[in-house]
Formats: sequence, C-alpha cells, structure tokens
Amino acid sequence: MCEAAGVPAVAVVTAAFENLARTAARARGWPALRLLVLPHPLEPLPDDALRAIARREAATVHALLVRSA
Repeated sequence: MCEAAGVPAVAVVTAAFENLARTAARARGWPALRLLVLPHPLEPLPDDALRAIARREAATVHALLVRSA
C-alpha cells in the first residue's frame, strides 16, 4: 500500500461497500485506512450531480491525506 511507502492514500467507496472496504483493509493489516464514503449508487446520477459531489468532497480528500495516520 502507498502508506507503507510513506505516501498518504485514501480509499473512495460508496456506502454499499463501506463495510467490505473496512473488512478488507483490516484483513490486509491496514486498520487505519483513510476512507471516504460517497452516496450509493452513483451510476444513475447525472454528470452535474457527480461533479457537485466531487467538488464538495475534494476538501475532505485533502483533509484525509494530510492528517496524521
């Protein structure tokens, strides 16, 4: 994983996959995986709604990347 190499990382998943992501991270030895959970499903959303989510969550991704692990 990037974090093991000293590079901060954030996994981005939708709400339907949050438990799976956390379970997989723990199983791989990454219990403190930084995780951003987006609404589910994203597929049916129009492009402008997806862009709005991306703009809104950019600051969250940044905050997760710069926080201490």
